[in-house]
Amino acid sequence: MWSNEETDTMVRMSDLIRDEGMEPPTGPPDPVSYHDLAMRSSQEAEGQADATGLEWYRLAEETLQQLSAVIRPGQPFQLENLTQVVRVVMIENCGRIAAGIVESLQEGDQLLTKAISGSKGPPIISNMVNVSILATKIGMGLGYSRQELMRLAHAGLLHDVGMFMLPESLLTSQRKLSAEDRARIVQHPEFGNKILTKLGAEHDWLAQVAWQEHERWGGQGYPRGLSGQQIHEYARIIGLVDIFDALMSPRPYKRRLLPHEAVRELLIAEKASFPSQIIKALVQQFSLFPLGTTVRLNTTEIGTVIQLNARYPLRPVIRISQTPNLAGPASPKTVDLSKTMLVHIVEVVGPAYGA
Repeated sequence: MWSNEETDTMVRMSDLIRDEGMEPPTGPPDPVSYHDLAMRSSQEAEGQADATGLEWYRLAEETLQQLSAVIRPGQPFQLENLTQVVRVVMIENCGRIAAGIVESLQEGDQLLTKAISGSKGPPIISNMVNVSILATKIGMGLGYSRQELMRLAHAGLLHDVGMFMLPESLLTSQRKLSAEDRARIVQHPEFGNKILTKLGAEHDWLAQVAWQEHERWGGQGYPRGLSGQQIHEYARIIGLVDIFDALMSPRPYKRRLLPHEAVRELLIAEKASFPSQIIKALVQQFSLFPLGTTVRLNTTEIGTVIQLNARYPLRPVIRISQTPNLAGPASPKTVDLSKTMLVHIVEVVGPAYGA
């Protein structure tokens, strides 16, 4: 059963869903036209326009690996000498991929499924791609325009570019980090800002997001202790989904959390770190109870989630499989929790997919 703290969290989630002025958009955002991109004249862009979600994921990984190969060997390096190469990789390639990510998410969930599946690629690369996908999904929930979605996806791809200025051995180490190691890692937002600033004033917004994505709403983040509206909205979104992705990623010392577990953990541990509007969008976009999840109701009945309610993520449709006397129901029975306030989920007893 859930603890009192977790029960309180469920109440807070219900409160978030009921808040006025944050109804889900009545329709999907305007479709993104690939040919609206500034770099659309490239033959490469035309060749990638029909890529599938998984192909966009692969292209993103390859592009970021290429970027890492350009940046990392030059430490210390004269960034000015690499600016043109970095500009092509960062701005042109990542811009195309950002548009592909937006289009793919508007067409279906293939890319989203990949992002939440616990990818086993290089951790930093996988995180940057996953954050781009997850942040874009949040942006859709917030009703962002197509241009805003592309910019958000682009920022997500580059949010941790400063990590490429750190030794790879530090980032892949399986040992517990020392205080000195942590002090080096927390420099990466400033490194990212330095790299992106070199690309010109038109990309200052990217530099600001990379610099601010570890800042927190209440001023408890780093590197500058910014708070509230001082933090770029994209950085707030990316900061939240960065933690979300980390919770869903396997680590040597812990199992990966499932999406509903990760959301619950965020609401317990990070509720003061991000504005409620963005947390609510997270709850709405990433169901706490994925299809196939086995749950126990307050009636003590056990059932399986067979349908989601977009407007009420805490209240899916349940097919009852076990009654209070531990026997199966006399006849097939489904309960739409969005239509009754007397019945609710109290416990997840089985995941929709393996941990």
